[in-house]
Amino acid sequence: MNDVWDMLSEPFPPEELQWRVKELSKDKKRALVVPSVNVEAVLDRLDEVAGPHGWQDTYEVLHTPAHAGGLYAVKCRLTVMDVAKEDVGEGESLKAAFADALQRAAAKFGVGRYLLGQEQWVDHDPETGPTHPPQVQLGRAHKKVPPQAPTRPEAPPTPLEAKPEPQELIDRLIERLREAGLGKQAAQIVMKYGGYGKHLDETRKLYGELRALLKG
Repeated sequence: MNDVWDMLSEPFPPEELQWRVKELSKDKKRALVVPSVNVEAVLDRLDEVAGPHGWQDTYEVLHTPAHAGGLYAVKCRLTVMDVAKEDVGEGESLKAAFADALQRAAAKFGVGRYLLGQEQWVDHDPETGPTHPPQVQLGRAHKKVPPQAPTRPEAPPTPLEAKPEPQELIDRLIERLREAGLGKQAAQIVMKYGGYGKHLDETRKLYGELRALLKG
């Protein structure tokens, strides 16, 4: 499953990303923009990694603008290779809410997850929008080593050295928190659980608290 996770979480080319204006400065000359992956690119990634028959998605409309908030809300249940995850998306149109729900559910499998927390302030033109395309920062796990850089081969870990998958996910999450300047807070949470936790329930709680810290 680790290989599948790595393939799903590979970064996307800039042309497959879209930027949504979340907030404008008072003079409207600066905009806080949020990146996400085009829905078509998400679908292509799922097909490439799991195969067209290796995943499925189902949706449930939770509410319409007439009920609350002036927005549609849709829940997506995404199943990839017999593992199912759910999330809720919102949008001013039903199509936008379906797309947002799929993007959020796919992020739980690693698809575009590196984009979380990458809000940026950029120059903004009131008529045309952002004046320069923002740049996405890649985490260490996604940075490629230059071909000319010498590398020292490492022996593969023995079964005793290999970490369980939950611990690997926690390590990746901690790395992202460090890159976001939240390393100290993450360390405090880890210390509270004495590492990865004494049992599976504590490991899950640890992961949930770290996720909540990253989401802000």
